[in-house]
Amino acid sequence: MNRRPTRDDVARQAGVSKTTVTYVLGDRFDVAIPETTRERVKQAANELGYRPHAAAQALASGKTKTITLAFPIHIASHYAHVLQSFERQTNTHGYHMVTTTIGHVSVHNVGPDLDELLSSLTDGIIFVDMPGMFQPFFEEMLPVQKAVVSAGVFTVPGTDSVRINLERASRDAMDHLLAGNPERLAFFGSGKDIDPDNPPSFASSSQMDARFAAYCRAMRKNGKPSEVITGSPGSRSICRKVMREYIEENGHPDALMCINDEMAIGAVRALRDIGLRVPEDVRIVGCDGSEEAEYMFPALSTILQPVDWMCSEAWKMMARRLEYPDAPLESITIDAEFAARDSSLLPQ
Repeated sequence: MNRRPTRDDVARQAGVSKTTVTYVLGDRFDVAIPETTRERVKQAANELGYRPHAAAQALASGKTKTITLAFPIHIASHYAHVLQSFERQTNTHGYHMVTTTIGHVSVHNVGPDLDELLSSLTDGIIFVDMPGMFQPFFEEMLPVQKAVVSAGVFTVPGTDSVRINLERASRDAMDHLLAGNPERLAFFGSGKDIDPDNPPSFASSSQMDARFAAYCRAMRKNGKPSEVITGSPGSRSICRKVMREYIEENGHPDALMCINDEMAIGAVRALRDIGLRVPEDVRIVGCDGSEEAEYMFPALSTILQPVDWMCSEAWKMMARRLEYPDAPLESITIDAEFAARDSSLLPQ
């Protein structure tokens, strides 16, 4: 064969339809095709030297078969689980996944980053945990002629969305820590989520991070003074340094509610540096439910985010939006759960 082999040639040699060739070579496992047929199609493609031409396919169909997954600022360790889960969804349905960040250089880059992403050659975009400070930029650009879904603790209004609700789990975590009647129970979070000089009122707490809102409510309800330590949610080394310096200057709290597992892990290391024990001297709770949290010693108590469930539902919304661009917006909420482990259990 002197010419470039085509999909028709593969279908003819394998004895199947062109559609079946497309599904098999596109790794579409959501379509019921016998494994023997898949092998026959792949063998025919190999024998003929057929390779799908991605650019030609995109021009012919108007689709790139790629989905972009966008994270805020940087890709934290928790997002490794999110990436893996979404990649299973995209690969299973014949799509490729690409990943990017919004506002990595600075908050001034959020607008240009969004503009470039929303005009990119990708079939759809899934935004994960886009914070409230990004909202004005989304308001300027949405809606767009592209399939868009948002997912996570923070979602984007005006999009199909899967929101993870941390409220009940955060209350459970605070009740768990307060059960030990600590003299000092501190909140370890980031400056953009909390304002230690302007504690929130109950009226405004619905606009806050659910973890900090639960902390403030519980401390007020129990008549205990709030104690806020500001660190960096994406840097264990900074959190380790901040916690060491804070304890050297102020002494150590009896318990810590951390905004994520990264900060909790950094805090645990700082406590060990100083010679303090977890949980005997300081009881600690994190948030995310990362694999590291379960396997560190002592195992870290944490708020478990239902990542696989979130990604599955978000993909269903994406598939629906790709097929029916004018369908009504859809939104669901999934509750997280608190898991008490060794890092916060009361010493016997």
